[in-house]
Amino acid sequence: MQKNKKGFTLIEMAIVLLVVGILAGIVLRNIGGQSAIARDTRRQGDLRNVSNYLATYMAKFGYFPTSTTWVDLENELRRVGITDRLPLDPQGKTGASGYNYFPCSDSGQAPSMPNNPANHFILRAQLEQTPAQAPRLYESSVTSTPWQCLPQTPDCNPNNRYYCFTQ
Repeated sequence: MQKNKKGFTLIEMAIVLLVVGILAGIVLRNIGGQSAIARDTRRQGDLRNVSNYLATYMAKFGYFPTSTTWVDLENELRRVGITDRLPLDPQGKTGASGYNYFPCSDSGQAPSMPNNPANHFILRAQLEQTPAQAPRLYESSVTSTPWQCLPQTPDCNPNNRYYCFTQ
């Protein structure tokens, strides 16, 4: 009488686990890249939404806010009833690597109230992907302007992964 062997050997199990591990690594790597694209696209959308808030502010008052930080801008837009909250970077970055607002003037001097109000602005976000990795993301990015801005003229160099949106 011959004994029936049912099941897998240890070597067969190890090979199956190795193949599954390799496939899982490939899938996770691709998902990670898609997440960076999604976050960068969200950053651009957030800046466009904030520009709509600023256009509303301009329509009400005839100039843009002269706030120099994201928090101050949020407080000013809340104070005048335009929005309760500004979007934050999807990864929670703040400062130069988060979202930035620069009020600007084309008068040759930094904006100040009441004599030289801000008549332009630059919104900036630092993207995760470089222009070489995702050239379409940077198509609408502004790299330089002739304006004087507060607190300084922003670095909009795409080599630093900065995406700038202006009006």
